[in-house]
Amino acid sequence: QWKIDDKPVKIDKWDGSAVKNSLDDSAKKVLLEKYKYVENFRLIDVRLIICTISCLFAIVALIWDYLHPFPESKPVLAFCVVSYPLQIIFLVAHRKDPAGMDPDDVWQLSSSLKRFDDKYTLKLTFISGKTKQQREAEFTKSIAKFFDNNGTLVMEAYEPEVSKLHDSLALERKTK
Repeated sequence: QWKIDDKPVKIDKWDGSAVKNSLDDSAKKVLLEKYKYVENFRLIDVRLIICTISCLFAIVALIWDYLHPFPESKPVLAFCVVSYPLQIIFLVAHRKDPAGMDPDDVWQLSSSLKRFDDKYTLKLTFISGKTKQQREAEFTKSIAKFFDNNGTLVMEAYEPEVSKLHDSLALERKTK
């Protein structure tokens, strides 16, 4: 029997990054613990490689700009800045085929919370291992619905929204 964690998540509700991170972590927890999916860390490994390459680009840009002052170094600086892609996917999870015959189904969670905005968007993407078909579902809600006045995340309000998002894609998969 899955149950919501007994330890409440308390954050500064005026800190947008803390709000987004706590909601992201809680959505991740629901998928991994309630639905028993297995996290794929390849995305995190790729991000670490991208960050390392970005640091190398920054060093090259710094040296190049020192050797060739600004107007001349403009293309190199532009390339180094544009080379760092922003990704918003924060979880890639797999569900193994019970029979072991078909490839794993993939579930991706991504979210957005714009600066100084109270609208949190959570998007769940399902990619069938068998057909490679991709389906998405998302919701956008005010963060005030998920936090109390003290900045404590109310999992009883948030978990059903994440589950409803998941179940809409899971039911659609079963009916086809």
